[in-house]
Amino acid sequence: MRISCVIASLGSGGAERVMLSLCTAWAARGDSVTLLTFDDGRQDFHLVPAGVTRIALDIAGTSTSLVGAIRANATRLGTLRRALRNTSPDVIVSFTDRTNVSTLVAVRGLGIPVVISERIDPRRHDIGAAWSTLRHLAYRWATGLVVQTEHVRPWAETHVSPARVHVIGNPLREVAAPAISAGDRTTMIAAVGRLVPQKGFDTLLRAFALVRVAHPAWRLVICGEGPLRSSLEAQRHALGLDDVVSLPGRTSTVDEVLAESAVFVLASRYEGFPNVLLEAMASGCACVATDCDSGPSDLLAHESLGLLVPVDDAVALAIAMTRVLDDAAYRSRLGESARTSTQRFAPARMLQAWDDVFATTRGRAA
Repeated sequence: MRISCVIASLGSGGAERVMLSLCTAWAARGDSVTLLTFDDGRQDFHLVPAGVTRIALDIAGTSTSLVGAIRANATRLGTLRRALRNTSPDVIVSFTDRTNVSTLVAVRGLGIPVVISERIDPRRHDIGAAWSTLRHLAYRWATGLVVQTEHVRPWAETHVSPARVHVIGNPLREVAAPAISAGDRTTMIAAVGRLVPQKGFDTLLRAFALVRVAHPAWRLVICGEGPLRSSLEAQRHALGLDDVVSLPGRTSTVDEVLAESAVFVLASRYEGFPNVLLEAMASGCACVATDCDSGPSDLLAHESLGLLVPVDDAVALAIAMTRVLDDAAYRSRLGESARTSTQRFAPARMLQAWDDVFATTRGRAA
């Protein structure tokens, strides 16, 4: 099969990692895989896997006027259309909202099946009125729409027919679970994500300030970068946490951080499918997460695999964190149960789910 994949860039986000994981698996089994990005490829965070052809279109950019925007977008769509037509794909796979719209518009009339995927909860993630309108119009042309949780299925079915909606979780990349259980690890709590309002790190800092009163030996590391760095650093200082909370920035060594950490906390206000929570579970961490839309409740069964708490409730988050910090044996039980449960997201299972989607696209075209 010839598969052409489209994504805006190869930045450090979860969507990029999942697309590369799929590209790797498809190429490894002998499919012809082409990966197209809108950017010029100079800021790649991830390496393109062997066997995958990369085309950096260099069509990303902004315009300062309406006329300029119209002209620029027409040029971009023309470039994308030519590039995709030249790859002669049996199917096109596109990730993320605006990229999906652009891809569907660009290949309209070429007779190529297009499977698009939302990678975050679209009910909570605002892309602007104009793009939302375009999305509602263009998504009707998709031969398949993949969402990551059942929570999002009803939304998807307002954009395409129910038969074209597919729910597929993310494949778990290989994560080496350390021999040391969560109950025997260092007194470190980990959190990972972009420093943006969505991730709720401000709530996490408030919760950790409460936790620290009874657990002064514990420390918190928040890995990631983003526009809220200054405000989070200021909040850390105001709460007197400078010596126990680190913000090391974006890192390529998340696995090492998770392997060292006894506890992982996801404080998000909303998610799509939180890859890092799945990876923390596979690493055997005892996990505490907000019961946000959507994702955490699809991964964590409350009490048996981890703890779920209300969104934006620092006190509830602190109480849950304290429960796992108080009891090393409980941490170990949660970590081991969570690690075992992640096998339902084994790559082979997720790849088969995508193959099932491809099978339904035969005879359909955008």
